[in-house]
Amino acid sequence: MNSTPSPPSSPPSRLTTIKDSLMVVILAGIILFATERVLSRLHEVVVVVLLSLTLVIVLNPLVKLLTHWVPRNWAVVIVVVTALLIFFGSVGGLLSVIVLQLQVLAKQLPSDIERLTPLFLTFLKNAGIQLNITQIKHTALQHASVVSTQAIHDTVRVLRGIVTGVVDTVLIIILTVYMLLDAPRIASSLKHLIPSDRLPAVLAVEQTVAHVVGGYVRGQLLLSLIIGVAFGLGTAIIGLPDAITIGAIAAVSELIPLLGPVIGSLLPLIFALLNHPGIHVPEVLVMLLGIHLLESDVLGPRIMRDQLGLHPVISIIALLIGATWLGIWGALFAVPAAGIAVAGIRAGSGAWRAYANTVPKGPESL
Repeated sequence: MNSTPSPPSSPPSRLTTIKDSLMVVILAGIILFATERVLSRLHEVVVVVLLSLTLVIVLNPLVKLLTHWVPRNWAVVIVVVTALLIFFGSVGGLLSVIVLQLQVLAKQLPSDIERLTPLFLTFLKNAGIQLNITQIKHTALQHASVVSTQAIHDTVRVLRGIVTGVVDTVLIIILTVYMLLDAPRIASSLKHLIPSDRLPAVLAVEQTVAHVVGGYVRGQLLLSLIIGVAFGLGTAIIGLPDAITIGAIAAVSELIPLLGPVIGSLLPLIFALLNHPGIHVPEVLVMLLGIHLLESDVLGPRIMRDQLGLHPVISIIALLIGATWLGIWGALFAVPAAGIAVAGIRAGSGAWRAYANTVPKGPESL
């Protein structure tokens, strides 16, 4: 005797779909809160790992390219050694130029102070402000011991920071090398752990992350190069000394989120104050305003939009959130994280629309 066929299961109603979506949002909020509590206590470890992963994403395409001619181990060695030589060579060359210019500035400083002091005192006198130089010297001597003690504490803190930075740099290099060497094996292991029907989605996520992070790095390097050239040309046209040094420092400082533009603007202002301030300071201020407008209104939004697909407002909000949460490191990773999140939201909304179109309207939606 034939068994009675079971009635076909009814498709999920829109109310059920909304309930499921709310549960997903609540669970995502709980996961994000727990992640924030963990990362706030382990942010140094997280920063080291994130920097290593970023370097892996940036350097792995070069390693893959070289594997057409040499084994992967040699490709990793060539790429990492070349990257280290470029990085430390650039930093060393820049530091040597900065030290040389500081020595020149130190030699010129006494004569500049002697030349500028009467002008400054005359300006204050005309403004009705009287200064007692003897009292100022006496107060400075009284605070000299306090300043020297604070300088010792600051020196110890700086040395501790240098040691920590060296250790973190070594750890980042080691992690990057190991992950580059084992990238194929890690990818193969992960593919075996992921169900075959979910593998295309996971690969799409991996490609999105690589595209966003790589695009962010390329965009930052391009923006840094353009800003450095603009600073160098601008100071050379104005007539300030050491235009190449000013441009190089501006290019490097541009890589620092939030504080970079401020740091890059200090050196041309200092040189302008020491060399005919009445003429050069207004010219430098106009140059800084023009470069800032070029960066914030033209280059920055266009480069970030082309590389990450982010609106400038989202980039600024991400920077503020990252800086508030994890300081300078949070600001560094905030924009690529926002790019990944926006890409995920776009993909999720597309999948949601595709799913919603396949669900027929039930009685509850009528």
